Amino acid sequence: LVTTMIIGVLALVSSAVLSLVKDSAYNARCIAGLSQLGLATQLYLNDNNNRYFPFVENTAKGKIWYFGLETGEESEEGKRQLDATAGPLYPYIQSIGLIEHCPCFNYRSANWKPKFNGASWGYGYNWFLGGGASGKNCVHRSAIVHPGSVVVFGDCAQVNTFQSPASPDNPLLEEFYIINERDRTIHFRHHNHANFLFADGHVGFFEDDIDLIVW
Repeated sequence: LVTTMIIGVLALVSSAVLSLVKDSAYNARCIAGLSQLGLATQLYLNDNNNRYFPFVENTAKGKIWYFGLETGEESEEGKRQLDATAGPLYPYIQSIGLIEHCPCFNYRSANWKPKFNGASWGYGYNWFLGGGASGKNCVHRSAIVHPGSVVVFGDCAQVNTFQSPASPDNPLLEEFYIINERDRTIHFRHHNHANFLFADGHVGFFEDDIDLIVW
């Protein structure tokens, strides 16, 4: 009996250690991905007169978000198609899903509600830099006085209770794309903290969105 208890305790300890190791590895991958997005952003700025890319643009082809071209009816949540190669950063990252999806966002969860046909982008964008909802008058790099304090991308998500199949009795978690001063969209998915890319290219984290600086 004592031997069985010892084995049980060891199994629990081993499981906890493995879980911590896995979470640490996921966090490291998230930080590395944000760093790569930071490099891509700097390259974009260099090629585009030092102005940030639009949050969204309305074009003849459809809406081009910072993460790709949306096609299909907007009302068809979860069924809209996304062409990630049309996003402004794609020429600099040349990948789909390798660094734009946070590994700690559980896309296999029964509580995940897709906004597009599959995963699209796991990080929100500071929409003040990208001209807000209109995508116009994007911020010039020189206008950022303290780039080490202003966020560009970060862990985001939204609890949806108002679009089917979500409801007040069936809240679902979905990707979200906006970082601003109003919406509480920060997703503290790394042991109660959220990772962020800042305008100077470094990656840090927040434990509370009260201190979030968008401008």
